[in-house]
Amino acid sequence: MIEVPISVKRISRLFWCLLSVPVFFKILGIGALVATLFGGVIILQAKSSMSRVLYQMLEENTLSTARSLVTELERPMITGDLFTVKRKLQRSLGMTPQMRYIIVRDQDGGIVAHTFEKAVPADLLRVYSESLWGTTQVLDSGEGTTLDTAFPILKGHGGSVQLGMSDRLITRELSALRNSILKSLALCVGLGAVLALGLTQILTRPIHNLVQAADRIGKGHFDAKAHIFSADEIGRLAVAFNQMAASLDSYRRKVGEKERARLSLIEKIIQTQEDERKTISRELHDQLGQTLLALLLMIQSCSKNGNLAPNVLNEMEKKVGQLIEEIHRLVQGMRPPILDDYGLDSALARLIEEVSAYSGLSIDYQYSSPQGLGRLPGRIEVTLYRIAQEAITNVVRHAQSDRASLVVLQQRKNAVLLVEDQGRGFDPAGAQTAGDKRLGLTGMKERATLLGGSCTVESATGEGTTVRVNVPVQEYQ
Repeated sequence: MIEVPISVKRISRLFWCLLSVPVFFKILGIGALVATLFGGVIILQAKSSMSRVLYQMLEENTLSTARSLVTELERPMITGDLFTVKRKLQRSLGMTPQMRYIIVRDQDGGIVAHTFEKAVPADLLRVYSESLWGTTQVLDSGEGTTLDTAFPILKGHGGSVQLGMSDRLITRELSALRNSILKSLALCVGLGAVLALGLTQILTRPIHNLVQAADRIGKGHFDAKAHIFSADEIGRLAVAFNQMAASLDSYRRKVGEKERARLSLIEKIIQTQEDERKTISRELHDQLGQTLLALLLMIQSCSKNGNLAPNVLNEMEKKVGQLIEEIHRLVQGMRPPILDDYGLDSALARLIEEVSAYSGLSIDYQYSSPQGLGRLPGRIEVTLYRIAQEAITNVVRHAQSDRASLVVLQQRKNAVLLVEDQGRGFDPAGAQTAGDKRLGLTGMKERATLLGGSCTVESATGEGTTVRVNVPVQEYQ
């Protein structure tokens, strides 16, 4: 046997949990995931494109500003008018918000003017070589990125101008663009959630309706129908479900009619059997029993008069007595008069006494009934007596046990019969296919079913057998 790794089981369990998430959250999650991925791609592409364009514009602006400033500083640098140079630097710095600094050097590379409040930072003290004039360099600092460039004044004879343009405006514009896209994305997600809710209602309402209809059918309400909301796949499923429910209802009705007809036939057969037993019992008791009793009296009279040999008379008297007892036992078995005259308790007590006498089986008998409740209806008494009679007979014939118990619990709403033994037991599943050998079990269940009750047989090989009967009483009172 191949053992499944624990990690695979965990993954399978996690996958099952994800599949078990409600449809609303599935749709909402998919929408949110798609919106997030779509928004992320848009933000990256837009930021990349916009950044490239803006930095290109910043570079062009830096070079253009540097050229213009070189033109303005040519005359003051030739004449050595440093005051004018500084004034022009301050004016250029004020006119261009993104400009961070301007540095003016003489032809020897010495700094003659700058826009810093204090000294020029050390990283800007280096002098551009002639090969780098007119190009831009990217400088990183704590204040962000700066595009730095340098241009010569009068081809270097008048010195040079170095300036730096900050990307703060670009960073601010990119941040504004990102926030705008995020707001739009949040709006789209919110709109998607509303649409997901509406779509979920459209999808799940028919499904919930189908589940409710299936639950009603499961509880026995076969007239339940699923509402058809549309003609899509779910609508066609609802139509197929209603057709299935109608077929089940029709089949249930046919089965119910057959079952009622079968129970009615069984009830008539059982009632006919009981009537025949009652008639035969009465005939045996009234006719044959009285005749045998008269014959016994005649034999006893002949014995007193000495007309026959004593040994012959004794044998005849013994045989007739045994025949009378046998007829009495047959009468009791077919339809005991005590059941009609004194009720179920007395009849079962007599049955236990007789079975114990001829079989040697020790039977513990108990009959429990609330005080003043009275007898059970006749139909129930006959049914419980017959079931008890069959169950006790099965114990004697098959259980191979020397002890058994019979308990009757009479209540206001129902009556319970319990027969137990500690014998060899049997397999109830095998008894279902045993045919005629187990017709007694089927008969007990049929009798209980006719009264609207139940008869269950619990047994296992080597563990004894328990017969439990429960029948309603109120509807027969």
